[in-house]
Amino acid sequence: MDRHISFRSGALLMLGGVAALAITRPHRPAEGHSASPAGRAGTVLLAGAMPEPDLIALGVMAAAVTPDADLLIDSPRAETTVRQFLDRLRPERVVPVGTFPNDHDSGRRWGVTDPIVRPAEGDPVAHAWSLFPKAERAVVAPRTPADQLLQAACLAGTSKVPLFVLREGDEPTKGLTELLSARGVKEVLAVGSAVEPCRKVDGLRVTVFADAAAVAAAHRKELIRGGPIRVLVMANPSDPKGEATLAPWVAVKRRAALLLTGPDGKDAGAVVGAALKDKETGGADALIVLADQESIPLVKRANPAAGKDEMIDVEQWIPEGNDPLTLAAGRLFHQDRSILPLVFARQRLLERAPGPPKILIASNPGDGLPLLETFSRNTGRELENAGWKVTGRYGKELDGKELREQLPQQDVFLWEGHYRTLIDTYEMPKWTEPLRPSVIFLQSCLALNPAEAGLLFDRGAVAVAGSPNRTYSGSGGALSLGFFDSLSYDGRDAGGAMRHAKNFLLSYAELKEKRLGDAAKLTGANRRAAWVFTLWGDPTLKLPKPTPVPGAMIPLRSEVGKASITLTLPDKRYPATEVPPYKAEMWPGGRLAGLFTADGEDTRRLSPLAFAEVSLPETPEGVTPRLTSKVPAKNWVFRWDARRRVGYLLVLPREKNGTTLEFRVRWDAPDPPAEKQ
Repeated sequence: MDRHISFRSGALLMLGGVAALAITRPHRPAEGHSASPAGRAGTVLLAGAMPEPDLIALGVMAAAVTPDADLLIDSPRAETTVRQFLDRLRPERVVPVGTFPNDHDSGRRWGVTDPIVRPAEGDPVAHAWSLFPKAERAVVAPRTPADQLLQAACLAGTSKVPLFVLREGDEPTKGLTELLSARGVKEVLAVGSAVEPCRKVDGLRVTVFADAAAVAAAHRKELIRGGPIRVLVMANPSDPKGEATLAPWVAVKRRAALLLTGPDGKDAGAVVGAALKDKETGGADALIVLADQESIPLVKRANPAAGKDEMIDVEQWIPEGNDPLTLAAGRLFHQDRSILPLVFARQRLLERAPGPPKILIASNPGDGLPLLETFSRNTGRELENAGWKVTGRYGKELDGKELREQLPQQDVFLWEGHYRTLIDTYEMPKWTEPLRPSVIFLQSCLALNPAEAGLLFDRGAVAVAGSPNRTYSGSGGALSLGFFDSLSYDGRDAGGAMRHAKNFLLSYAELKEKRLGDAAKLTGANRRAAWVFTLWGDPTLKLPKPTPVPGAMIPLRSEVGKASITLTLPDKRYPATEVPPYKAEMWPGGRLAGLFTADGEDTRRLSPLAFAEVSLPETPEGVTPRLTSKVPAKNWVFRWDARRRVGYLLVLPREKNGTTLEFRVRWDAPDPPAEKQ
């Protein structure tokens, strides 16, 4: 048995052996079988028990040749996870590969029978190589060390060539000569300890990669041939749950560079930082982390908001201080690894769902959080204006029984309020109804935790967002409003929308301090929310783009000129939202936070804000844009993300400035080089 913990044989799969090597072709429908059963389309490759190196090879080779097929992993809970997905997808064919229990019934286990489910392909190596009837090159890699195999798999998948992993025992290249000659392979890319065995194969040209770094460099060059690298995938090769095994498959699917941490995962922040300074990966926009919080742990950071906790838990790649958040990040893990490929497969269903997105908003249980409800009601208005179908329940309208009945029909669920109400009073962990592929946003203290989020992924969720720390409802509500505005009006993916909303809170904290100075309260709460709210899911996820309803109000717009930025406020605001003692009149596409003015003895009128994320791609490296405007300096802030060449402009408009807010842009010269002594 392989000793490296990433490559255990079937600890989370169905236990079993692997058949002897034999070259086969993918199964074809038998005579008389319908080639395309009515109402069905697509292919699912269903992986059974197999050694970890075989699963790695199968994943990247299938992703290279059949990118539109879904890869799933069988598990002891297949009847409640895999079957649920197949019931929704209705694939034309299911191809089992690997070893499965002899007495299993495919109809009961997966919900599909012959001819949909094909006879099992017992040998994953043979099946994977059968996807390449001809190939001029192949990659050959050792089973260990893990970093070499993982990077080699990425190179093979991105290059669209077959991958052979050295066998255990005295004949590491057993079967290799036959596989290569049958396909006309003339060159092998050999990694590490695979070099010498490959040199013993007659008639082959061997290109040598000495270590994982050399393979990673070759992989990145191959990626760049298809365009800039926009996605990073990070994993810990020593992850005992084997989630790193899936990292090459995800990297190939997302055209991503693979980042690997050290054994304890505590260097993840440094690994990401180095990648963002690298010429080839420095333009990345998204980071997908395939590891739980033990394999890549959070870090402790001083709590910027006074309260019960002196320290808070933060992802390692979150910058300290007031620096903008530059990556759209998401983390994926589960106690049952088979859930991870399901999440990516469900995501495809959600992104292609017909009709407007449907959201259930549940806010202010117990009727004791009026500021939060004010934000939530405006989130609902914004989504309705953008074309979403919104079901909103607020304050005393909330009923646990109705939420349970409504939730399975939604694409998105936004909970805003006390988390213990959802868990203890409404008993959400006991809910078992399957969910549509959906995004769950839990805007509460301590809501994002593996145990309860795991139950949502079991039921069908695609992503879960929230905070693993305490948070104030006001800052959380302002963040969720920004998140959903960015999703709906700007069309950003989930990670980009979360980054946008978090940078809004950082900008707002700066604006509040600028206006109020030492009198500013709870600015630390906004920074804390920006640091700790997190997406568990694929940050590149996009929801279906809605169509605005007839008569929809035009949202706030931003326009970037050669040396100017213009924000155009809508002519109309929404009717006033009143949740005593708060009142808000917000622009479509605007923002709300905790700034308010007194409006009589008992009412606090929230100040509407204008916020825009603007791209200034022509800004020279090392140069910071500087803005000037007729809008008073105390009424706006501009934050600059130099790596992405993107700015964040937050404005507290005045009536006298009208509906057009203009800002002139100039560029400072870069700092002069230090004089030599």
